[in-house]
Amino acid sequence: MRCFLLLFYLLVIHSTAVKAMEINSKVVSCSAVIETEQTNMDLQKFRGKVVYLDFWATWCPPCKKSMPFLNALRNELHDQGFEVIAVNVDEDSDDARQFLQQYPVDYLVAMDPTGQCPQQYDVKAMPSAYFIDRKGIIRHIHLGFRERDKQQIRSLILDLLAEK
Repeated sequence: MRCFLLLFYLLVIHSTAVKAMEINSKVVSCSAVIETEQTNMDLQKFRGKVVYLDFWATWCPPCKKSMPFLNALRNELHDQGFEVIAVNVDEDSDDARQFLQQYPVDYLVAMDPTGQCPQQYDVKAMPSAYFIDRKGIIRHIHLGFRERDKQQIRSLILDLLAEK
């Protein structure tokens, strides 16, 4: 019995668990597929830009409310080096495609029906946003979305865009 407990302890302690993304962590790519490019999402391609990485789902009312704001903000600040990348976490990607036909956006949308990306980023709410600086470092994490959040989100993005 002791051998079993020792083996169990060693496996748990030394397992290769996925490390969650935290503030000041370097971003990593995951297996979500960008719809327009049919390629895996590679966040390294966005180095030099400020990225708002948004995890969302069609069943999430705050997600639906955030999308027009994010689209307008992205279009306003895109020329300054700002990009939004949305990762949909619905199990059925067709639900997301239908949703986006009804509520189109100009930013990149990736699909992750396997849930690997939200697990890797330790997503705790819908939506969850990761503010990534030009060097590929997560600088802020924002959970949920309320109308009163708009000014704070905008301010954080403008601060990151001001950094060179």
